[in-house]
Amino acid sequence: MKKRFVLVMLLLAVLGLQAQTIEKQLRKGNRQYKKGDFVEAEVTYRKLLEAMPTNADAQFNLGDALYQQENYQAAMEAFQKVLEMTPDAKLKSKAVFNMGNCLLVQDRYYDAFHIFKQALKLDPGNEDALYNLEFCRAHLVKSHIWVHPETPHGKVEASEKEAFNGQQVGLSNKPDDGYALSQYIVVKADDQQVTVDVSGGRFEMPKFDVIVTAEFKQLHAITVDQNTKHGKIFADRKQAVEGQQVVLHAQPEPKYMVDAYRVFKTGSPNDTVPVNDTVFQMPDFDVTVTATFRTALKVSVDSTANGTISVTDTLALPGQNIGILVKPDKGYQLDELTVVSDKDPLTTAPVNDMNLFQMLESDVTVKATFVETDDFYKVEPDSAVEGGKVVLEVKEATWKETVALHNEPEEGYQFKEYKICQLGDTSVHVQPLGNFFTMPGFDVMVSAVFEKQEGNNQDQQNQQQDQQEQQEQQDQQQQNQDNQQDKQSQQQQQQQSPQDMSKEDAQRMLDALENQEKQTIEKVNEQQLRSQPKRKTDKDW
Repeated sequence: MKKRFVLVMLLLAVLGLQAQTIEKQLRKGNRQYKKGDFVEAEVTYRKLLEAMPTNADAQFNLGDALYQQENYQAAMEAFQKVLEMTPDAKLKSKAVFNMGNCLLVQDRYYDAFHIFKQALKLDPGNEDALYNLEFCRAHLVKSHIWVHPETPHGKVEASEKEAFNGQQVGLSNKPDDGYALSQYIVVKADDQQVTVDVSGGRFEMPKFDVIVTAEFKQLHAITVDQNTKHGKIFADRKQAVEGQQVVLHAQPEPKYMVDAYRVFKTGSPNDTVPVNDTVFQMPDFDVTVTATFRTALKVSVDSTANGTISVTDTLALPGQNIGILVKPDKGYQLDELTVVSDKDPLTTAPVNDMNLFQMLESDVTVKATFVETDDFYKVEPDSAVEGGKVVLEVKEATWKETVALHNEPEEGYQFKEYKICQLGDTSVHVQPLGNFFTMPGFDVMVSAVFEKQEGNNQDQQNQQQDQQEQQEQQDQQQQNQDNQQDKQSQQQQQQQSPQDMSKEDAQRMLDALENQEKQTIEKVNEQQLRSQPKRKTDKDW
């Protein structure tokens, strides 16, 4: 069937007492949008929103510009903000309607179905929302979820026995004593070579029946040596299954630090396990963890004027890389950094362009000077990141200033790494240093990589199960509210309103699928609907 996505287009309300510059800026963005210059239009709308953060029309149009760039997640967020800016039910309905289109264009029919229902509740006369709701309904197929009854070393349960394509299905498990979940496995019922991705103890229902099972592995003990000199060591868990990641940390005595961690098979000290910094992967046997400590060298920071500096480590080992964090006062930038040996003032450690130096064989003092400047470079977050977003504390910085990095993963994702490049030239890279980077002499864009969570330990699964139960309760409450609102809507309207996805409605939907599909095709042909979004006429364009 030919798809049909209707997009509510640009809005330009009468601004009344608003400044004429704001009105001109909005019209400028609309002209750029009409010409197809969606990137330029986005920039114009964002500048307008910086001057007037509560302008719902600019916020709505920003969502349209992002939609046309196929940046659907950012467009969803833009339309969501419109709901917080205006009490106008019809404008809210249009924003929610466009949120539905962001899902519909990605074939996420189940999620879009519920969004279009909300658009109709805000504006029952929104015919486009009603059409798209039925369009989604016609593409929903209900399939069975079979849980394998004989999973070795544990049991698995699914939150649903059957579900629509696109619906999220939660999984839970109960391992036997001495075992823990390694992974969930979901496959196509009639072709078990076809697998379905599971993330965070949930999976998205495909358009076919599935079989759910799981792999449980034996738990092995992690014994920590309590007789280490000059400090104590800890592991983030007491038991783990093969392949699970174990994180180590230490509590050194004053003026000491960890020299090296060592992990070996319990009872066999020569059978060692590789340790990467403070992390190792659990083998298929019990292990013992120990460590050695050594006297640490001191890194001091000299007082400065017109700015502040700090270091990533105040205690270090010879040859260790130390980062210098630079924060100039307003109107200043870094002039020079020096690292001087406390033992010999003539001995210094070179500082590279990223404000890093290697620790000397003695205590050191870090010094800095600052000079006046009016040169600032842009720091922009990448709005097209999938699985989360980048959060920055500043929008501009001076050369060699330290910029802090933060991230917010979406549900089911976890942060992996930052990626920084020159704004407008992705071939020029800037190296991040953990959760910060040193500003180069050009504008930059900060992006990030998020990856799906595997859910491979029991603590995580328990937490996910709790979250799942809470979500199910919220879903049930929402369904009850939807039922009540639909009843009220039926009393107020002579025409039929969209119904909730109850079990009866779902079964009816499945039984009538072919007929609904036929009706949808006939309606498309009858109304000669285009596959491209319709634009509303506006005299101010």
